[in-house]
Amino acid sequence: MEVQVAISQDFLTAILKLPRAQQKKVNQFVSKFRNDPLSSGINYEKINDAANSDMRSVRIDQAYRGIILKPQQGNVYILLWVDHHDEAYAWARRHQCKIHPKTGAIQLYASEISEQETQPTQKPVEKEETVQALLFEKYSSSQLIELGLPEEYSDQVTSITDLKVFEAYRDKLPNDAFEALYFLADGIPYEEVLEEYHSSLADEVDTDDFAAALIREGSKRRFVVVDDEALERMLDAPLEKWRVFLHPSQRKLVERDWNGPIRVLGGAGTGKTVAAIHRAKWLAGSIEGIRNKKVLFTTFTKNLASDISEHLGQVCSHDELSAIETINIDSWVHKFLKRSNYNYNIVYPNDSNPKRTNCWKKALDNKSPELDLSDHFYEEEWKLVIQEQSITDKAQYIRAKRNGRGTRLNRKERLLAWSVFEEYLLQLNHSKIKEMPDAMRDCIAIIDSKNIKPMYDSVIIDEGQDMGSQAYELIRRIVPEGKNDIFIVGDGHQRIYRNKVVLGRCGINIVGRSRKLRVNYRTTEETKKLAVSVLNNIPVDDLDNGEDTSNGYISLMYGDAPEIIITDNFTDEADAVIERIEQLEAAGAKLQDICLVARTKSIRDSFGQELKKGGINTYEVMANGVDNRQHDGVRLATMHRVKGLEFQNVFIVGCNDKTIPLKNFRSDDPVELREHELSERALLHVAMTRAMRSLTISCHGQLTAFISN
Repeated sequence: MEVQVAISQDFLTAILKLPRAQQKKVNQFVSKFRNDPLSSGINYEKINDAANSDMRSVRIDQAYRGIILKPQQGNVYILLWVDHHDEAYAWARRHQCKIHPKTGAIQLYASEISEQETQPTQKPVEKEETVQALLFEKYSSSQLIELGLPEEYSDQVTSITDLKVFEAYRDKLPNDAFEALYFLADGIPYEEVLEEYHSSLADEVDTDDFAAALIREGSKRRFVVVDDEALERMLDAPLEKWRVFLHPSQRKLVERDWNGPIRVLGGAGTGKTVAAIHRAKWLAGSIEGIRNKKVLFTTFTKNLASDISEHLGQVCSHDELSAIETINIDSWVHKFLKRSNYNYNIVYPNDSNPKRTNCWKKALDNKSPELDLSDHFYEEEWKLVIQEQSITDKAQYIRAKRNGRGTRLNRKERLLAWSVFEEYLLQLNHSKIKEMPDAMRDCIAIIDSKNIKPMYDSVIIDEGQDMGSQAYELIRRIVPEGKNDIFIVGDGHQRIYRNKVVLGRCGINIVGRSRKLRVNYRTTEETKKLAVSVLNNIPVDDLDNGEDTSNGYISLMYGDAPEIIITDNFTDEADAVIERIEQLEAAGAKLQDICLVARTKSIRDSFGQELKKGGINTYEVMANGVDNRQHDGVRLATMHRVKGLEFQNVFIVGCNDKTIPLKNFRSDDPVELREHELSERALLHVAMTRAMRSLTISCHGQLTAFISN
């Protein structure tokens, strides 16, 4: 029988906690173990008081031991934990590893939960008080067990009356069981949770057959059977373990055929990009070696495309990578039009390109004195109405919908306003300039006129909330309708650009193919709560004329509350930030795992200079490049650039009330002001949710009103 070696997510987590010298020894041991777990050089020792009699210890060196599960049935070896000798044995006494009889998944969890671990947070019920309702009173023990709850904990769990008490079980119960029950407590219907967490098994579960259990969806979220190539990647970059382990909810999206476009929503840190990356890998694997078959992976900005390309390189084989083209949508447009001998220079609405601004100034000279409208109003009207609806003449503008525009315009006023837009169109054409939305429409026109066949078999879209209608209409043209055509991930709460879209109006029908990811893998619960509070529970659009909210998400980690530092002046703020960074470094943190984030480049650069004066190395995360973690130094980034990245420790500096929200926005329109505020809140939300372990927010003077202190 072929030997199977599996690694638990906990094992990789444990490696990260070890000193570097021991990490290297563990990696060497694992490579040796993977080649031959029966080698005479591997010294198995029985752990007499282990929670599971099949657990064994193995020698890493004189001081460190690994904990391995060697089931009696089959030829399976599972690496569970690694630690200093005494701590490793203590871990084995405290943890159980079993196959759940209902879900068939391998579970790793605390062998017992004492009352002392949970009781202090639960307020005792006095005789005169009304007895509290049970948290899970609507459900029987058998129903909870169906969701993955270990039977030995059914009495304890069913007696819980308070959600905070249940949260004390977070690190005690199996991950799948805790999540399922948490969603029940949060109001998600039982049937929906059951569908997500209970695998339909044709046969009765053999709780001794670990080989069969390892291939079940519920096991794959925490255990992976490694071949030599996968093992090498894992050991070379253990911090990237999240790319190896997919949650069942992610795997259900990734590894299946869809009969049309699918939209996946999820809050920050829920693994949308991870799912998209694995989706690309899965699709590429299905067309591997087939000539002229291609997957396009696209997103809104160049830096995100660069980051994604690097991540794909870590999980894909050479052949899989060759089947995936990764490029941001604007760069794709430039390439396509260049091949088509396009004679226009491409600019962007509202940017500072001299030729474009000159055209706009001439257009504004045509403003009617009868209309008391600001220059800013015309700019926003052009971007959000004219461009968004592809309006090219007066008649179209008179009929156009202006939903979300606070200032009403009657027919006469529209006719007067059109003179500005008409002149702008003439000036752009005279100067041989096209704005990007127009360039996208020209791409569509070329494709239609030349009857160009779709160029890709599938398209993956990351950060879908930031793309406009023209981009989606173009994407619809370059991939044929049908099986596995379009896979979109996004989150309206992270919309930092004012592009809004209704997918159905772009020819992308997602009816019946909309899914949501709810488990946060990146941020602690404390950071998540603060980040969500910044959005003030404001409902946002779901990319298809509906609403999405930030409710119903769970973080897998707890930690310290975000620290807020308020000082009197810039010097004091910089000194406080430097002091905290030095404390982190002294505690073992790597500088490249620390990121300093600011709203503007000037604020970022000012703090960067202070860090250099304080003897702290820095590294600027460039707008169009990848964050190369081989370079030492605290990362410096703007809020826009940090999107899509994650760091152990994040500092958001300069969070003054005069900077966040940015005061360079001028408008008398209440709708525009509200949209601007929402964009600024989203930027701060994005910056906060980059933090994995610690978040520090600092300011001098008055703290931004977006944060309740």
